[in-house]
Amino acid sequence: MNFGSIMIKTLVVLVVLFLLSLTGALTFPIATALSNGTSSGITSILLFIVAILLLSVIGNLLARGVKSVKKSGEGILLGFIGALAMGGILAIFTQLNVPYTITVNLNWTGTNWYSPFLTILFVGLPLMFVFLIGD
Repeated sequence: MNFGSIMIKTLVVLVVLFLLSLTGALTFPIATALSNGTSSGITSILLFIVAILLLSVIGNLLARGVKSVKKSGEGILLGFIGALAMGGILAIFTQLNVPYTITVNLNWTGTNWYSPFLTILFVGLPLMFVFLIGD
């Protein structure tokens, strides 16, 4: 695993997550942690970066598995499954209320029964594309 490549992809993931936060799909905890004025600002930033780095390592491993498939139909299917996994990781962080991680707005696409699944897919697809297109 190339650490430099993962760090570059981590920065791209941060940009993608920031753009998704502008649309209302998710919220960043960094702004609230820094505005409190307490000394927990540095530790919250470090824990946030560790969580995003963990997400990047998992995404890199998923993308390696998708790229190793020889048939294109299986690759597309595994790409969508990987996107659901990437969005699902962020949704698990939200449901478990893990501090200093990104919070996904599961009702971003509406209030129907399938809206959380669409939100997870729409958040996970750009993240998975970062890892599939890279390298």
